Amino acid sequence: MYKKGDIVLVRSFAGPEVYVKLLNRLTKPKDYWGADGWEALLINEKDVQKLRERGVPYPKKGNREVWVFDEDIIKRKIIKKRRKN
Repeated sequence: MYKKGDIVLVRSFAGPEVYVKLLNRLTKPKDYWGADGWEALLINEKDVQKLRERGVPYPKKGNREVWVFDEDIIKRKIIKKRRKN
């Protein structure tokens, strides 16, 4: 279904929906959250700002990694390839 490197829209606990890039898939036996999901990276600075406005304590610089539960993924972003003429 989803694979490493996909950009997906996810529902956040703070409210706004944000785009993330999926990094590593973790399943119940390995992860520390107790549920299947993904380590992911926030890719848009505007999304980081939305989360900060809702009270999520993200640093101004540095790492933008987040945890994404499988059930919070809404859809994959469709990236249209340009054709060469």
